[in-house]
Amino acid sequence: MLPSLFDLGIEPGSFIRKLDNQNHWNAHQDEDLSRASKLIAEKIFKEAGEKYSLWKVNTEQEFYGVVASLTANANPKDRNIDFIWVTKSELKEVDIEFDSVSEGNCLKVNDLHFDAVINQEKARQLCHNLIVKQRVAQRCKKAQTVLILQYQRDRGCKATNADLVLCDCQKP
Repeated sequence: MLPSLFDLGIEPGSFIRKLDNQNHWNAHQDEDLSRASKLIAEKIFKEAGEKYSLWKVNTEQEFYGVVASLTANANPKDRNIDFIWVTKSELKEVDIEFDSVSEGNCLKVNDLHFDAVINQEKARQLCHNLIVKQRVAQRCKKAQTVLILQYQRDRGCKATNADLVLCDCQKP
């Protein structure tokens, strides 16, 4: 069964920030707040003043399109997708500005991509605020990713034009 936003711990109308690994966020949750905010910001926002991708997600179908876009050029496709979600008001709280910049191979969601310029101080403040709110990184598991990509391929999504590699749990 395809995962819902609720299953994935996503508040509808929020922005998704893809993480290299959810442990970059979750591993520091029990540390001193100031230290945790600094360490997390350094791992998630590695380059000061750089542009970082955010994806606006209101519905499951939009999330599925984002997954297709994030995996379009990835190999293998059956992979975990780790992310943290953040609301528009949480970005505004720390004065993070973002602009709509079309990106991605899924034509249904490429206009839901945003670039945000985030320096280390704003990143640290954002991480601090999210930790205080007890936000944890989420994971779309490999099997869920495969189901989403199959669903998107069946809908004719341009981002899934390559063959899907199924994980062992899905092979007959």
